Amino acid sequence: MNRKLWKASGRLMTTVLAASLTLLAPGWGAAAAGKDPLTDNRPLYELHTLAGTGEIGLVDGANGSVAFRMPGGLTAAGEDRLYVADTGNQRIRRVSGTSTSSLAGLDLGEDAYGNLIGAWNDGLRESAAFDDIAGLALDAAGAIIAADAGNHAIRRITADGQATTIAGNGVQGWQDGDGEQASFHRPQAVAVAPGGIIYVADTLNHVIRKIEQGRVTTLTAPSTRIVEYFSGAIAAAGDYADGPIAAAKFNEPSGLALDAKGNLYVSDTGNQVIRYIDFGAGTVSTVAGSRLRYEAATSFAEGGYADGPAATARFYAPRGLAVTPEGGVLIADSLNHAIRYLKDGVVSTVAGTPGTTGKSDGLASYAGLNTPTAIAQLGDGSYAIADTANNRIRLLTPYRLPAGVIADDSIKLLYGQERVATDAAPRIVSGTTFVPVRVIAERLGYQVVHDAKSGQVTVSREGMSYQLKAGALIVQRGEGGARADVALHAAPFIEQGRLYLPVRFFAEEIGLDVQWLSSVRAVLLRERLG
Repeated sequence: MNRKLWKASGRLMTTVLAASLTLLAPGWGAAAAGKDPLTDNRPLYELHTLAGTGEIGLVDGANGSVAFRMPGGLTAAGEDRLYVADTGNQRIRRVSGTSTSSLAGLDLGEDAYGNLIGAWNDGLRESAAFDDIAGLALDAAGAIIAADAGNHAIRRITADGQATTIAGNGVQGWQDGDGEQASFHRPQAVAVAPGGIIYVADTLNHVIRKIEQGRVTTLTAPSTRIVEYFSGAIAAAGDYADGPIAAAKFNEPSGLALDAKGNLYVSDTGNQVIRYIDFGAGTVSTVAGSRLRYEAATSFAEGGYADGPAATARFYAPRGLAVTPEGGVLIADSLNHAIRYLKDGVVSTVAGTPGTTGKSDGLASYAGLNTPTAIAQLGDGSYAIADTANNRIRLLTPYRLPAGVIADDSIKLLYGQERVATDAAPRIVSGTTFVPVRVIAERLGYQVVHDAKSGQVTVSREGMSYQLKAGALIVQRGEGGARADVALHAAPFIEQGRLYLPVRFFAEEIGLDVQWLSSVRAVLLRERLG
């Protein structure tokens, strides 16, 4: 058989966008209907837009009016200085608290397909040129270390926009050596250790490389796997093996993050798993993801979605990583359009609706993302996300308690950032959380009418009404002329002249998210999207 070796350039798993995704599990984005008590303890993150209108383009200025073109890399120097690899614009951008500016990059016009043309040139600001710049990190001097994927090189950009080449020569290949003697094949991620060592995810060479004092060496084993896509058409592909570092194999590694021990987490994108390089032990292990076997004529393991124990969790093209202060790992699970969290052997979803693209802001578990590829810690518990296909930089922030809410014996009712005043505290009875119906309904703008003769209470607003009474497990819901019976899992009751209702029922009926904050004994209600 006369076979030809396909050129692998451009065959990145991370650029293969699925035409459709099957949602394998509801994830955190779905309300847990009827679930009580309020102890599901979902991470209390909110997702907002930090910069970008969503329109594709190159516009600097106020963060609310700027434009990006498929941003694909992030690194942060504190809370108010974020650097963005604006991949499609062939530039490094800088986002502050209020504005975005271009730090370095050259405009050479568009190609025949409307894409901005990349190039390779060292120099200051507008004379520096990049080609599909991807992952970013900061060195000890505060300079940006960048994986310049299309130039098969590792670049350094100072705070004033001066670009130089650390390693690579602009030609794809796989060669260890000093500086420009070394060669790479579309590196997608970098990480910088405190001592100055630069780790590189050399993506289409399927290996992890190291740059130390300017010299490039390869740490892991090359793949020898060949895939025959159809008769006569074959190509090199990545592989999978845990074990000693020198014998470990990867398939398109595309994300890196160092932990506090100086060890390296790796998004093994083509294998749909998260790996861990322990330099002290000299080993590579799989810490999250259930890698399936390679199907015939495929380069990659099959992607999927599942939360739960790390060994059975599933990912779909995991990319950027960020180690959290408490030792967990946030994962930009790009083709699941979600941010996942690995901690203590468990994977959960903290942002996005898995399997569904979107761009809405609001509670992170209901808000939307579209192919997130990078994540960077900003400080104070917040993270920036390169929401690549939405052409936006998003901000993942933790929920913060209202001032004065502390742990004590009382049960509080919170609505967003407000503590709702009530002369009758919420109650927990047989594992179900109840609140006085008048307190919650009137705070949400409903009218409450009590018929003393029948004992019936009617709660209404804008054509929607609910009729309920103590001891009854059925609520009659009315909208316009339609009526329907809705079952409660616990009956309302009267105490000290007040009717108490299960809080989850009423809140979820009107589209609120409900959480029980055990640390301060509070019921938290929040609007899902905003």
